[in-house]
Amino acid sequence: MQEALHHFETPFYAYDLQTLRSRLTQMQQAFPSAEIFYAMKANPRLGILRRLLEWDVFLEAVSLGEVHRAYRAGFKKTEVLLNGPVKTPAILQELAEIGVPILGLDSLADTQRVSQLLPGSRVLLRVNPDLPIATHDHLATGRGESKFGIMPDDVEKVLAAARRGNLEVLGLHVHLGSALSHLEDYHAGYAVMEQLYRQHGPFQVLNLGGGFGLDLDPASLAPSAIALAERLGAELWLEPGRYLVAEAGVLVSKIWGTKHTRRNFMLLDAGMMTLLRPMLYAAEHPVIPLYKGKKMQVWDLAGPVCESGDILARDVQLPTPKEGDALAILQAGAYGSSMSSNYLDYPRPLEILWNGLEWEVLRRKQSWEALFADEI
Repeated sequence: MQEALHHFETPFYAYDLQTLRSRLTQMQQAFPSAEIFYAMKANPRLGILRRLLEWDVFLEAVSLGEVHRAYRAGFKKTEVLLNGPVKTPAILQELAEIGVPILGLDSLADTQRVSQLLPGSRVLLRVNPDLPIATHDHLATGRGESKFGIMPDDVEKVLAAARRGNLEVLGLHVHLGSALSHLEDYHAGYAVMEQLYRQHGPFQVLNLGGGFGLDLDPASLAPSAIALAERLGAELWLEPGRYLVAEAGVLVSKIWGTKHTRRNFMLLDAGMMTLLRPMLYAAEHPVIPLYKGKKMQVWDLAGPVCESGDILARDVQLPTPKEGDALAILQAGAYGSSMSSNYLDYPRPLEILWNGLEWEVLRRKQSWEALFADEI
């Protein structure tokens, strides 16, 4: 990392290819018969997607832009699943032009629109299992009050509409939420799916989604998921995202001063525009210093954005820095770059990948010309 600091301007994202491969191997060993669809919203860099293609991983997209990105990376339409709650006529018409992926349908309206504009499509119906999922409110997509999915009592109606509309229904899909660590949540979701398959099946595919917490051992969950798919005679699909890439990335930032109000602050050149998760989800990311210092203190890490909420970490024990020292914010390989923004006209940062031999540039730091290119 010191070599990268010497060559590249901060802030930047740095990824490790071997860590990514290792996390994928853990998932594949735990679920040897499952089809893995990487949830590309976690980190959509083309350089990462192309590696996953080489490793026989498919993609889960949630927007038209991500479908374009998947195709640009070399994936075929049969290797991409497009989920998401809103698919407008314009989106569906463009899919007809560039290639229709497998479609995850989220509602009756979604189903009727696809039936009308893209008859013959291969689809999954997303179920909202209406369960009390244990995670942050913004991440609990399997709760009944979530905007996602079809309630269990409505599956029969939507399934009938799909079949009348000449859609090829491959199966049902459930995604309970993100950052899930309790096996009980998964088992409750699996029970809902088993009941629905008994009522409305058989189906070719059982998609159990993703949302695996970083501390979850896939091997602890695999036996119940695999056994369920076998009982139902269905092919198992999974959609890991953050689990694969979070540990493979760090956000590197320099410290450009300290200040003391009623709290101690380090003033960084990274902020909410480069890492939104702490502000959006109250997410806590481990932090390590890339410098040596004698006096340990408790610090809040403050970004440069003119917002009181622009705090990347609170109450972190770190050595007292000098100006220009650097630190690394860990578990930033997921939803760091992909959620970055140009708020306050900050250019998006550089992204680099250590491939075992050298640093590869995955995305250059955004230039001022690129930042203003679309304005008239």
